[in-house]
Amino acid sequence: MDTALLVGLAHKGALKRRMDVVAHNLANMSTTAFKKENVNFKQHLMDAPGATATSGGKISYVIDFGVVRDMDQGTMQNTGNPLDVFIDGKGFLSVQSGGETLFTRNGRMAINKDDTLTLLSGEPVLDNNGQRIQFDDDDDLNSIYISEDGVISTNNGEVARLAVSTFANPALMKKRGGSLYETNEAPQEVEAAIDVALKQRAVESSNVNPVEAMVEMIDVLRAYEKASRNSSSYEEMRKDSLGRLSKVQ
Repeated sequence: MDTALLVGLAHKGALKRRMDVVAHNLANMSTTAFKKENVNFKQHLMDAPGATATSGGKISYVIDFGVVRDMDQGTMQNTGNPLDVFIDGKGFLSVQSGGETLFTRNGRMAINKDDTLTLLSGEPVLDNNGQRIQFDDDDDLNSIYISEDGVISTNNGEVARLAVSTFANPALMKKRGGSLYETNEAPQEVEAAIDVALKQRAVESSNVNPVEAMVEMIDVLRAYEKASRNSSSYEEMRKDSLGRLSKVQ
């Protein structure tokens, strides 16, 4: 296969990867606290066929360098659920999953059959001492109050304080499925952070702008169609050239 076709295939492969990410963003535009993603590409240069140290040139390919996550805060959506919290600022809740401590901005919570505070997906939410948050059997759901600094209380008194942490580089956190993230960076307690507050009875929406995502999807589709037409035109020209050469006596 010649160089032009290889370059065309690399271009179409990059566009397909970009389309997959845009489609993933659109599919999660209603997911609580979802963060949109963008593909990061970079140029890869290779020596042209027949190139030497003194002659020839480079061929430019595009390669997938990774996915960049946009950690901008989504808008606040009121839910009326006293267990839901919206994190206003760059904080994360701590949860327990498979014996590990993971982090999330998804503040949609519930109380399970064991009277333990969990995410809707089942992971126990942790307090500022790294322990699960336990309610009493007689705690009234409607009496639960969560303060801006994360203190949970009921008519029976204070229950616990949510562990809310911040990180210097949240965009570098690794996604672990759903709305959970992991990181090797040591979390900073919210007391040491600036402008982080919890808002009860609300959650954070996705930061995906559906109009922007649809426009990007159309742009990618048009670029892919153009790349396909260019590849087809080149292949037809190549076949025609080979046909003409075969007739030369």
